[in-house]
Amino acid sequence: MTDFAFAGKAFDIRLDNGVIFHNTYAAEGNKLVYEQIDGAVEGASEEVDLYVAEVAPRMYLVGWNEVSGATVAHVMDFKTKKLTAFRALDAGGTRVGEVHSGTFEEVK
Repeated sequence: MTDFAFAGKAFDIRLDNGVIFHNTYAAEGNKLVYEQIDGAVEGASEEVDLYVAEVAPRMYLVGWNEVSGATVAHVMDFKTKKLTAFRALDAGGTRVGEVHSGTFEEVK
């Protein structure tokens, strides 16, 4: 197991737009299985490869690419349990991005 605070754990993530995800991270911190449990695409899930950097003590930039072509990045602050999310995707023939704030809580 790595020393990433999220490695080998599961979290519920609640975003400011009402979307809720259940994210389960591999023990090595290199993979994620996400499941949207509330929101527009409820039930959507996928296993993705992670790109991770610790940007400050107990604060991580966690990013991945989805099979849909979407690119996602989270900044997870384990001191405050707050998260900033960025997502870029193709829509209407152009690439659009979204930024959301949220919180996360470990599920045991």
